[in-house]
Amino acid sequence: GMELFAKVRSTRPPKPATLHHDGIQTWVELASGETGVAPGQACVLYDGDGDDARVFGGGFIQRSERGREAESMLAKFAAA
Repeated sequence: GMELFAKVRSTRPPKPATLHHDGIQTWVELASGETGVAPGQACVLYDGDGDDARVFGGGFIQRSERGREAESMLAKFAAA
């Protein structure tokens, strides 16, 4: 994957992420995750996280997946 920065919220700064492509699909993995990501939102890719960051490109989110830690936490809440 390619290390870069991604932004899925217009009011938040870009976060560290990894861009993956397997020849068929392309996806972005946010290093620290993000809450409330939904299909239709934009994801913009940057070369840095400062005010002088350059835009690599972007696209619209088709789907989102929760990480293992989030799934585990949700399972604990559901059991309580």
